[in-house]
Amino acid sequence: MEYIQGKTMKKVILAVALGVALASPYLIGFKAEEHIKDSYAKVSSNPAFDIEITRYDRGYLNSTAHIAFTMPVEVEAGVIETLTFESEHQVQHGPILWTADGLGFGLADSQMIVGLPTDFKQEIINIDDIASDSLTSFARTSFGGSTYSTITIKPTTLELQDSNLELLAGELHSTITPEGKVTGTGQWQGMKIIESGVEVFVIGATKLDVDQTYILGDVFSPTSLGVGTGNFSISHIRVNGETPDASMNIQDISLVSDSYVEENLLAATVTVKAKSLSIAMQEFSDFNYSMSMDKLNVNVLSELQKLLVNVQSDDPQQQQMLMMEIQQQLPKLLADNPRIAIDNLGVTTSEGDIVSDLLITIDPQKFDAANPMSMMFALQADAKGSAPSAFFEKLGMQENIDALKQQGMVVQDAEQLTFKFSFSDGQALINGVAIPLG
Repeated sequence: MEYIQGKTMKKVILAVALGVALASPYLIGFKAEEHIKDSYAKVSSNPAFDIEITRYDRGYLNSTAHIAFTMPVEVEAGVIETLTFESEHQVQHGPILWTADGLGFGLADSQMIVGLPTDFKQEIINIDDIASDSLTSFARTSFGGSTYSTITIKPTTLELQDSNLELLAGELHSTITPEGKVTGTGQWQGMKIIESGVEVFVIGATKLDVDQTYILGDVFSPTSLGVGTGNFSISHIRVNGETPDASMNIQDISLVSDSYVEENLLAATVTVKAKSLSIAMQEFSDFNYSMSMDKLNVNVLSELQKLLVNVQSDDPQQQQMLMMEIQQQLPKLLADNPRIAIDNLGVTTSEGDIVSDLLITIDPQKFDAANPMSMMFALQADAKGSAPSAFFEKLGMQENIDALKQQGMVVQDAEQLTFKFSFSDGQALINGVAIPLG
């Protein structure tokens, strides 16, 4: 009897386990739907565009979200057109997944299928020959809410009326966690625009590495604030104009950023470099732009972002209210003595180096929110720079330089032209000489 009862119990347990296994994809589908709708709601909070789930078809193993994307685009000054396209977000329910990244476990696998706007399709002559997998986007979401995604670009040529657009291969991997951690790494071989057999515009190999943590808002919010590191590079950008002076070639471009928050104060650095530049028939090398800022109160920055995002109207009354609210936030921002600096802005020419720097600080003791003009006396700035005079002579600018020297704006120091600028207590000095304002 005990043996029979034992076998019966095993059958019951097996039946329950089988029932749970069979039902779990359907039940998990509800949780996956909740996650996807919540994600699109966050994205749509950005006023720059609108994303709406027009229909959600939930099935047993799979579901499909139908997405409408709308964004206003200024095609010319004062003329706004609405860009609209639709896409499908195909979802496979967990717990066992195999769509996005091989066999695994999680809440859902997703694939995004984007439909091009009709007007854009009509411009592509070979639209029917373009493979459906030319651009693919797969994502896997864990039960904990983290999403790992991969975007892949296959080499594709779009034949347009007057040119061909060649998109080269690329791949981007990213991870977003519920805690606000965002990491990404990717590479793209670039693109070309070809007219009559000539490459008129080229973007070379591109690489990206990002490691950010969002401490205010999330990655989709227009008022978010993330800190961490970023590294972006392009092997070259080339423009072949109709004439040599309309052409450009920039080699080995890089952008490196780093930021952190300590005691609620933000510090950040950004450096942009290029190994060589050929612009308007002039040759340069070792371009460098380094900017830094520190002691910026993150809570005040967040409030300022909200003010700027929420007031989009051209109504003069609303604009006046915005300025008043910004003025009320400024004393809080200035209380910690923030600093903004261009640590280096320079480039090397065949005649020598051009270098400059700038430091801006604000004395909170001299600023009164009730008197906006007091900012003139609170602002302090120091800048200096130098350049070889032969560089300007080569450009045929000697008369301009002579005029600037007569006005005291630049100083001849041997073969160099130099300047020093300072602003303090409402008074500007150029090379030690006071200059009137206004």
